[in-house]
Amino acid sequence: MSEYFTVALSIEYILVLHMESKDVIYYTVAPGVQFDPKLLELFRRAIQFKELDLPTAEGEIEQATLQGKYLVSRAGKNTWVTIIINQKPTRFTREALHSFSIKFESRYGRECRHLYTKFSGDISVFRQDSVTRESVDGIINEVFHMNLTLPHKLGFPTGKKLSKTTKKIWNMSEDLAHETKGYVLLGDLFTKAKKEFGFDSKDITDSIFNLVEAKYLNPISLEEFKQKFS
Repeated sequence: MSEYFTVALSIEYILVLHMESKDVIYYTVAPGVQFDPKLLELFRRAIQFKELDLPTAEGEIEQATLQGKYLVSRAGKNTWVTIIINQKPTRFTREALHSFSIKFESRYGRECRHLYTKFSGDISVFRQDSVTRESVDGIINEVFHMNLTLPHKLGFPTGKKLSKTTKKIWNMSEDLAHETKGYVLLGDLFTKAKKEFGFDSKDITDSIFNLVEAKYLNPISLEEFKQKFS
């Protein structure tokens, strides 16, 4: 699971495009990422003028770069899903994209098939709450673990034995929290641990993920994030 921690930290935008119109019908920006309308406009124009190649066969994945960012796109039945990330994509990036694309069309297949007929092109249908199915944001968090990108609060040590590496990173997270009014960004924690300790990247991500799983570090809710940081 720690591999998906790296995937979560790399994601900046998740976009869904409809194959019929090539328009963006849903997008989200990762918590803490400053929305850049110029980047999305460049992306939209590159698609419209065929400067970026999108995959053609269902299940196919294509990669590209734009303004120093990596773009990874997967073709579904009626949609393309593109993620814009700040690190070179890995196998786990592609696996997460594949999973999200399938889940999205499985839950919203009717809306995707009939968007420009029955739903008159109303893309708000993808943001409507429903008690019978998971929201798009819910699928995103389930697949990409986006809660890991939210600020985290310190929890209470449970007595679980920590490895020497994990204990050092826990102590560092306590120091960071004191500097930032009680919140820790896991990306900052990773960068600081890498710089000061020189540990292997996988050891750091494993340790941070262990701290989250053991509830030493707890993400704030998206609602609290919007209230405090928007």
